[in-house]
Amino acid sequence: MYETERLILRNWEAKDTASFIKMNQDLKVMEFFPGPYSSEETIQSINNFKRSIEEHGYGMFACELKEDRQFIGFVGLMYRDFEASFTPCVEIGWRIAHEYWGKGLAVEAACKCLDIGFNEFNLGEIVSFTASVNKRSERVMQKLGMSRDPTHDFYHPKLESQHPLAWHILYRLSKSDFVKNQA
Repeated sequence: MYETERLILRNWEAKDTASFIKMNQDLKVMEFFPGPYSSEETIQSINNFKRSIEEHGYGMFACELKEDRQFIGFVGLMYRDFEASFTPCVEIGWRIAHEYWGKGLAVEAACKCLDIGFNEFNLGEIVSFTASVNKRSERVMQKLGMSRDPTHDFYHPKLESQHPLAWHILYRLSKSDFVKNQA
């Protein structure tokens, strides 16, 4: 378990499942995905996140508010090895219920995850990517001090190249840049 000023990042618990299913069926939250997740897809995601935490020590952590222990989504790090020029890699990602958007919670939790990745697990680089039309996530990447080289943008291999969400932007942050940003 990790803490920030307002948040707790922890492994997944059974009590998270119903809230996460609801969140993954919210069209606002899932706007930049091919579609909402079924209950089965959400449960599979939770299992993948838990397996990553068990295998690597990090994964997409369940995220809850300290003040009332309300589950609000996930933020964390995942090893990725799909076919792309920058893989294998460790990705930082987030998905927060829309009623918690605009409060800086994703940035707060992601800053903690960068610290965990670079200082606890000694990662050399962490990446983040999203559909090019997802400007909210891109702003989070920028606030984290990540940088983009447009020549590394890519078509996500799990989507047909004609799909409106297929073109993805890639942001990166090296450990040395993270340390400079912290200073």
